[in-house]
Amino acid sequence: MRSMVNVKGLSERIRGQPYATLSLCAFGVAAYLCLVNLDYAGLWHDEGVVSFIGKNLLEQGDIVGWDGRNLVGGTNGNALNEDLRDVAPPVQYFLTAMGFAIFGVNETGARVLHALAGILALGFFYLILRQQLSDNPRLVFFIFIFSAWSAQLLLYFRQARYYSIVVLCLMAGFYFYERYWQTKKPVCLAVVTLISALAFFSHYAGGTAMMLSLAAYHLIFRWRETAKREWVTFGCCGIAVGALGSAYLMFIGLIGGGRDTMASFRTADFGEYQGVVPLFLLKIWICVRDLFAADWISWAVLLWFMVFLVYRKSVMRSRRRSGRRKRTEARGDDLPVIAVGKIVLLGALFALFAALLTQQPVWLSGVVLDFRYYVAALPLLLTMKGLFAEWVWRKSRIASGAVVAVLLFTSAGAAPFNITMAFTGERTLGVHFFSFIREIHRPYPDAIQGASDYLLQHAQQDDHVYIPGFADREVLTFYTGHRVLFCGVLKENSPLPRARIEALRKSLYTGQCNPDWIAVFGPLSGEYWNNIKAHYAVATVLDVHYYPTQRPEIPWHAFEPLPARGGVHIFRRKSTDP
Repeated sequence: MRSMVNVKGLSERIRGQPYATLSLCAFGVAAYLCLVNLDYAGLWHDEGVVSFIGKNLLEQGDIVGWDGRNLVGGTNGNALNEDLRDVAPPVQYFLTAMGFAIFGVNETGARVLHALAGILALGFFYLILRQQLSDNPRLVFFIFIFSAWSAQLLLYFRQARYYSIVVLCLMAGFYFYERYWQTKKPVCLAVVTLISALAFFSHYAGGTAMMLSLAAYHLIFRWRETAKREWVTFGCCGIAVGALGSAYLMFIGLIGGGRDTMASFRTADFGEYQGVVPLFLLKIWICVRDLFAADWISWAVLLWFMVFLVYRKSVMRSRRRSGRRKRTEARGDDLPVIAVGKIVLLGALFALFAALLTQQPVWLSGVVLDFRYYVAALPLLLTMKGLFAEWVWRKSRIASGAVVAVLLFTSAGAAPFNITMAFTGERTLGVHFFSFIREIHRPYPDAIQGASDYLLQHAQQDDHVYIPGFADREVLTFYTGHRVLFCGVLKENSPLPRARIEALRKSLYTGQCNPDWIAVFGPLSGEYWNNIKAHYAVATVLDVHYYPTQRPEIPWHAFEPLPARGGVHIFRRKSTDP
């Protein structure tokens, strides 16, 4: 009898809150897609570094780039300080180490806690929507499903990187910031302060962008109602986070240590920016362009939103003058466009500050990698699509269903600004959501797994291996470092202490050993082959695309494995060679 009453109560609750139930179902599907088959593909470049250092943290208790056999330190060792500690924010390493401790040192262990952080971020985003749009459950559902089922957002969540943590911090920080203004409880400010520190230690630029965007949001909407003591409290919270962050940067050597690793990365191979347009304006332009091209913002939806926002403000101004408070749902005058506009503005502020703070060499080509910097803005910007779907629903349910299907399941919203896929030259007009589902439910053949499997099968213990590209070498170090020794990791002008490196292994320097194996990812140049063919023979050419096309950025992500186009050449030193 009691079970029948419970079932009846649940049924009544579902009928009473159908859109909350639908949101919960959408959340469940998103959670499944975040966690299923996390080992469907091998780790790519950046994930390999995080996993290697995370494993070292688990084994040695420190975020070092030396595991006792091999060294991982970025381009020419620029990612390490003189103690061989990695200078990147440490949270991603701690999270990965915890995953390894629980699930083992494998792809699933590397990615699972990051995926759980992404799921938690979606939960906080739903709380934000309930907080800001409590009287509009259908609108909450429309907005939430655009984020929960975003193939791009899910791709980032399934990475052993800082992405999901930064998204979580922005969502949770915004929620508790608004919670403070609802309750005036100091504990909410304390939570925001802790979240800000977590964001900074997850990603320096992303964490700073989060704090700056919340500060700008506060100045726009809340400065008039902020008491003097609150300004003092806010200032103390900011100083506390700044002091903690500065102390860590001094400890790690990024302040006062004469190291600017990203500056070294930008200038070592690519040169300084020589354009006419000021660099900060170029960054803003690229940010705006990419937000459209990647289908985070649909130009048609944005134009509608801007027009409707102006119209809504004019209606409110007219009503204040006339004293009328008539609600006209058919015309959409009661749509909470102002509340949605605040959410969108926070996303735009975060994207703007993240673009300005990016250290990536944005001037190199028409396809950039800066999506990673402002991925946390994605859920907030997608609220415009949800509002548009709600507006269409009030006019026609059939039309609204079509709008949701097109904007949710395809990239048509970005037309005609769709990004060109880097390796095919094709526009990314496609059904990304279904392509993503199909991809993660089948093995994805990638160059790193192919090369590591070959070396583990054919290389002898402690064979020396040379790989020209540092990124390919570093991820292979995670997979095969227990079997082989990688040489030629550093050049003579490396900033790392020479005596320290030679004490580890002299062959870490270029020219200090004759490798037993050489692996070249991508097309083999005739000049390179002429230089090595006297001493090396072709062991195999892997029939797989040389680049890690399973990385999350849409310009570089291939939902279908690409043709080899050069593959991976593996050479073995001739047995007659001394």
